[in-house]
Amino acid sequence: MEVIEQARPADVVSPREASAGTMPLTWSGPGLDEASLGRWGFRTAPGGVHLSKTMMLAELTALFSEASAGAEGVQGLVLDTNILGKRTGAARRLALARLNTLYGVQKPNPLAAVLAKLWRRRADGRPLLALLCALAREPLLRDSADTVLPAPAGAPLRWPQIAMQLEGKHPGRYSPKMLKSLAQNCASTWTQAGHLTGKVHKQRSLPNVTPEAAAYAALLGSLAGFGGPALLASAWIRTLDRSEPELLNLLRAAEATGLLRMRAGGGVIEINVRRVMAENLGVPELVDG
Repeated sequence: MEVIEQARPADVVSPREASAGTMPLTWSGPGLDEASLGRWGFRTAPGGVHLSKTMMLAELTALFSEASAGAEGVQGLVLDTNILGKRTGAARRLALARLNTLYGVQKPNPLAAVLAKLWRRRADGRPLLALLCALAREPLLRDSADTVLPAPAGAPLRWPQIAMQLEGKHPGRYSPKMLKSLAQNCASTWTQAGHLTGKVHKQRSLPNVTPEAAAYAALLGSLAGFGGPALLASAWIRTLDRSEPELLNLLRAAEATGLLRMRAGGGVIEINVRRVMAENLGVPELVDG
């Protein structure tokens, strides 16, 4: 059955408007359990790469630079060819394990398959694409979004603020040292994606958003159980940091490149993203999974 998400423009809550208010970030729709999310590639298990690393954008970029490498060739590229430039075999194996956790590069899932397809389209959208996939795979990174996304552009944002948020989500679970490392790694990931700027004294900024990233965010929201106005007000869309008119223009541009279909009429907007990507990107699991 074709999946269509509908939203009335008057009901759409833009990322900036939602973040400025008290509306909480919502990553999954009602009625979805861990198994339902897991079949698409979402992860809900505790822990994750950000306890010791960032989203590994440089490593992912190096790996995806080998355009001919499918999932079956990833292990050889990392362990034998040493495309990541690691000094020891143990470091190579660890990097591969972390990339698998973050992106499913060796054991692909629908989210990873779409990421790899969109990655090849344009370079300037890659940081946000990587962040969106990492958010789907890293619960702790999603927790940090509650501090980052509501902050207005230009506002200072330090790792202790993120640490405080994470401690509130997981009281007593992490030592102060681990909490600091986790918060700093999350801050670095948000910086790599463009939501923060500055090496030490960070402040909030707006990321570069391409039509591909907007379409990917819409796909994540759809797979996470959102439809109607809830899709465009979901945390996935709010991660784009764009106003309603900007967002709709990005989605129209994505439609022009064959990533989704939009139809407007009678005050209703219809968005079909899952089936279009399944057909045009060659990822049938998006509708058959």
